Amino acid sequence: MQQKWKPGDRVTVVTVNRGGPVVRKQTVVTWHGVIVGPSLVGPGWWNVRRDTKSGIHRAVYAVPVGEIGPHKR
Repeated sequence: MQQKWKPGDRVTVVTVNRGGPVVRKQTVVTWHGVIVGPSLVGPGWWNVRRDTKSGIHRAVYAVPVGEIGPHKR
């Protein structure tokens, strides 16, 4: 079942770190954020603002829906 996201939803993003060198075992990066809205990249992409212990960052990342999950508290 596909999750329907809306602005303000708290989420967890789980993605493979694609910025590093090609190695056999890719590093998985997990971070928490807040949905800002749909991305202009295309259907199935959402803009997510990263959340940290010191507060919410101003940077917004376009994330594919397959890497977004609900934030469990």
